[in-house]
Amino acid sequence: MNKGKSKKRALTRDYLVRATYNYLQRFATTEKNLAQVLDRKVRRRLSEAGTEADYQADEGEQYAQAQEWIEDIVQKAVQQNLVNDRQYAAARAMSLARSGNAKSMIAQKLQAKGVSSDTVAEVMQELTEQHHDMDLSAAVKYARKRRFGAFSSRHDGREVVEKELASMCRAGFSYGLASKVLKMTTEELEDILYQAKF
Repeated sequence: MNKGKSKKRALTRDYLVRATYNYLQRFATTEKNLAQVLDRKVRRRLSEAGTEADYQADEGEQYAQAQEWIEDIVQKAVQQNLVNDRQYAAARAMSLARSGNAKSMIAQKLQAKGVSSDTVAEVMQELTEQHHDMDLSAAVKYARKRRFGAFSSRHDGREVVEKELASMCRAGFSYGLASKVLKMTTEELEDILYQAKF
């Protein structure tokens, strides 16, 4: 009995449909990301144990067929509103802002998930109009999460520590904004958090 090889499982459209619904039950996603997730599942299934000759002979044809299935499945998910890039981008942008992400970083993360640049621009414009001080609130949240500035136990917040400033700039906040937040008192920072609308 050969325990080294697992049985090769068939790659079928039904398998990809089941994988799609299982994924969508757990995660919100974009069209592009869903297609990438399914593509990875196809590649994994095609590379499962089987004879090398079978693998080489069938792989190209099966992969091409799977790409057609993926395109069809993703489009059906869009038609059923199970996948909606606009809704995903709006919800994800708000979630990222609440977590202390700068606007520029939010835009990058949305584009990395496959949201079109036009949709990203629209969503970010709406978010900025709804929350005029969005980057300030996000910078304060970032500082609190990282224990920078007045939130730090290492110093009193009146001095700007260069490492903290550099970290905030790498996170997408402007030098001026990062410097301003790091010089604020605890009371000023907590007041901004209290007034934050998200």
